[in-house]
Amino acid sequence: MGTKIAVKEYTKLEGHKQGVYSLFWHDQESVLVSAGGDGAVVKWSVPLQGDLPASGVVGTLFAQLPEPIFSLLEGREGVIWAGSQSGNVYRLKQGTSPRVMSMGASVFFLVRWMDGSIAAGLGNGEMVFMDDEMVVQRRVALGRKSLRCCLFDRGLVGGSDGCIWQLGVGGEVLNRFEANAPSVFCMVGLIDGGWVSGGRDAQLWWFDANGVVTERLNAHLYTIHALVGYGDGMIVSGGMDKMVKVWDGRDAKLLKVLDRQKFPGTGHSHSVNALCRLPALEQRGKRRLLASAGDDKIIRLWEIIPE
Repeated sequence: MGTKIAVKEYTKLEGHKQGVYSLFWHDQESVLVSAGGDGAVVKWSVPLQGDLPASGVVGTLFAQLPEPIFSLLEGREGVIWAGSQSGNVYRLKQGTSPRVMSMGASVFFLVRWMDGSIAAGLGNGEMVFMDDEMVVQRRVALGRKSLRCCLFDRGLVGGSDGCIWQLGVGGEVLNRFEANAPSVFCMVGLIDGGWVSGGRDAQLWWFDANGVVTERLNAHLYTIHALVGYGDGMIVSGGMDKMVKVWDGRDAKLLKVLDRQKFPGTGHSHSVNALCRLPALEQRGKRRLLASAGDDKIIRLWEIIPE
């Protein structure tokens, strides 16, 4: 990866009435999906060919839910799953009424687990595993505080106990690693089998494939809310300090800062809550397309180009 990074700023996606907390790229429909404090689940038709337009990206309301949404997951056969602040999990499908089930605590993440089940990370320290028809298969108590993030393909779960658990396929605890104190908010996998975590301490922690900490870096001014990675080792972080930062994940080197000082027209004016890697431009050389969203109610699109 080159040490210089060029960034193009594109259109902002507007329409949410409150902060945006969750983003994901919907592979089946090739749309960006967002949700947040206003309960709106919105699909955005981001074009896949050519440069992004300066304006005109269309958002379509997929569902209007009665409470803030903290987490989203692409399901099968057009289903979108949403987890709420009050602890409800919604199963949403076009043309049908939402199905809802109470988990008993805020749902901070929803992932497709290693065995194909859907796993929900809760504010009471539990993981709940269910099938695609919302039938609960098992509940696993991990900590005393909120579970905030998950690398599902590696069985890693981080939370507000200030640690990361490594789980087996059935949810059994294999290892426990000390991490960001007092809370781990986000993680991203590295190409060498290791991973990086971020949290309330505003630091990024680098772990090798065995869970040994190899680097700790003061990365943001305040809580780090989101991390996303690319196949060439680049990772991106977003935090409460309104900044999005681009890093070389292999050597913990800062490559670029995306904020209002450098990008006055499009840098975030409030906390950055969510990041999403979009596949649209990955086939075009080394360019990478990123979506960021936060408490300013705006989703912003960036093209990151290693030189």
